[in-house]
Amino acid sequence: MAGWEISRHPEWEMMYEAGLTVREIADRCHQNRNTVDRHLKIREYYLPGLRARHKTAFAARDPDSPSTTWRRRLKEAQDFLDAHGRLPHHDGDATEESLHAWISFQRRAHHHGALSTPKLVLLRSLPGWEASSREQRLDERWLSRLTQFKDYLTATDQLPRYKNYETEHEHTLGVWLHTQHQKRAEKTLQPWRYEALKATHPDWRSRT
Repeated sequence: MAGWEISRHPEWEMMYEAGLTVREIADRCHQNRNTVDRHLKIREYYLPGLRARHKTAFAARDPDSPSTTWRRRLKEAQDFLDAHGRLPHHDGDATEESLHAWISFQRRAHHHGALSTPKLVLLRSLPGWEASSREQRLDERWLSRLTQFKDYLTATDQLPRYKNYETEHEHTLGVWLHTQHQKRAEKTLQPWRYEALKATHPDWRSRT
C-alpha cells in the first residue's frame, strides 16, 4: 500500500481547499467525520498550507454556498441518476421534471459565472450536468445505437455493411458505423465515443 505521501482520497483535499468543511465532505462522501478529519490532518504534513488555503476559501464563501436544501436536491439528482442511468428529463413525472428544472438552473448559473466553487466541486459527482437536454438526448441515442451494434456483433459475428447489406437493420447500423468512421477521419468523433467503439470492437471501421 502506498504511503501517505500519495493521497488516498485526493477528492477530499480538493473539496477542503475549495472551502468545504470536514462535516460537509464527510456527508458528501458518506464517510465518518473523524476519518476525514484524520486524513486531512495527516495530508497537511505532505501539503504544507492545506489548512491555510481551506481557511482562505472558507472565509471567501459567499451566500451561494451549498445550503442543506441544495445538498438535498443534489442527493435526489444523484439517486435518480443511479436508479435510471441518466439525468432527469423535462417530460417525466412531477418529481423528475422538478429535478430537471433544478439541474437546468445550476447549469444556467454556471454559464453566467454565478455558481460558487463549492457547488461546482459537489456537482462533479453528477456526470453530464453541464450538458444541455439536447446534448444529453443525443448521447443517449448514440449509446442506444452502440448497444444495437454490440447485439448485432454478438448475433452475426461480423460488422454491419452500409452498401451490400442483407437487411434494413444491418443497413441502419452500417450507415451509423460509417458515419462514426468519417467523424474519426475528420477528427470530430468525441474521444469517449471512440473509446467506447474500440472497446466494443477493436477493428470497428465500417464495411461496404
